[in-house]
Amino acid sequence: MLFILNAVDEFDRAVLAVALDPIRRDFGLSDVTVGLLPLAVIFITGVISLPAGNWSDRWNRVNILSAGAMVWGTAGLFAAASTSFIQLFLTRALLGFGQGTIVPTHGSLLSDYYPVSVRGRALSYHRSANPLGQVVGAVVGGIIVGAVGWRWGFAAAAIPGLILGVFALRLREPGRGEADLLAAAKQDPIFASFLAEPPDKLGFFESLGSVWKIRSLRMLIFTNAAFGFSLFGVVFWIPAFFERRYGFSTEGAAGALAFLALAGFIGSWYGGPVADRGLIKGFAHLGKVGTWGAASLAVTWSLAFVIPSSVVCLGLLTVGALVASIGTGGLVSIIAAVSPPRIRAQAFSAFGLALAVCGAAAAPLAIGGISELLQAEGVNDGDSLRWAMFLGTATVMSLGTWFAYQAARTCAADAQKTMGEFLSGYQARAAAAQAAPAAGE
Repeated sequence: MLFILNAVDEFDRAVLAVALDPIRRDFGLSDVTVGLLPLAVIFITGVISLPAGNWSDRWNRVNILSAGAMVWGTAGLFAAASTSFIQLFLTRALLGFGQGTIVPTHGSLLSDYYPVSVRGRALSYHRSANPLGQVVGAVVGGIIVGAVGWRWGFAAAAIPGLILGVFALRLREPGRGEADLLAAAKQDPIFASFLAEPPDKLGFFESLGSVWKIRSLRMLIFTNAAFGFSLFGVVFWIPAFFERRYGFSTEGAAGALAFLALAGFIGSWYGGPVADRGLIKGFAHLGKVGTWGAASLAVTWSLAFVIPSSVVCLGLLTVGALVASIGTGGLVSIIAAVSPPRIRAQAFSAFGLALAVCGAAAAPLAIGGISELLQAEGVNDGDSLRWAMFLGTATVMSLGTWFAYQAARTCAADAQKTMGEFLSGYQARAAAAQAAPAAGE
């Protein structure tokens, strides 16, 4: 259920990417102005994900994610009915209020459903829904947008969200840290009776401060911002890039996006098992794999925009997306391992905030702005977009590689410290519970 909800969310974003140039033409917009549309939904998604993370650490996560799905499904229908750019911008922003619940609730629930031994593949299988949604959204969205226009594309993405939001209410709400505690109970049964919610739930700013104190978590948040810039932000311009630079049709450009997203899906799907097998070598090893993934994306995508060939360009983009997606599987596992269970949803929300606001929200606007500056200097709109994407990817992913390397250096120690503090907390509660009857006597 969580996988399908995540895929439908990405379906909507892929439709927007395919429809970006048709919307620009319909409303007579510039590259910078139309670049505000991805920012509208993703910025609000990122902003709402922080309080949604704290809500998810304190209240029923299933109810939160279900309500969120119904909100963004309704907002999608309003977006399809927009008659002006302002209306479209505002309705796209409304989508963010619903989509902002996905990262914190899904990541926290999956971490409590599955123990650390298989958590990597569970999280990566779920994460693979993002590129799969892009594949379906690019193919189906490309057909719909090319045939009947972008409004029907938005409507096709909105209706499943409404339906799935209702069905999601049937999901089970697990205890915080349930999977970790059940694994520990195999060695020490005293923990099995303490699956109740922690009594000292943290407030919003306190839990956010706890997340920030964990060094490897901070570094991974910055790393995710870089991945978001490229894999989710630059990708918004891929259909427009192939249309302008290589003369692709709307359907052909959507096919290029689908091919690229398919590589991301395969990488994300297999990144989980790779992470679980690599766990025997420790979390530092997973961090190194993620670092190599970031580095490969920096190199392959930079070359893709420099070499003036559509086939070579798409090939390099595909290879980079595949390798990077495999590497991110281990990084997501590290996030779950270094985050204390009682603030895990908040950690995932901060992780998602970096991807959304600092990465994907900023990238479409930044790329559009650089493209327009180059056009003002006489560069044609195809080459201006190409060089803008090159400059953005090369700079940001170089920084992302450095942040991933820094996270790899400290993640093993942080994960060990987090688990030790979590288990010692339950041991303290067990001792207090045993001492209470004795004190009453």
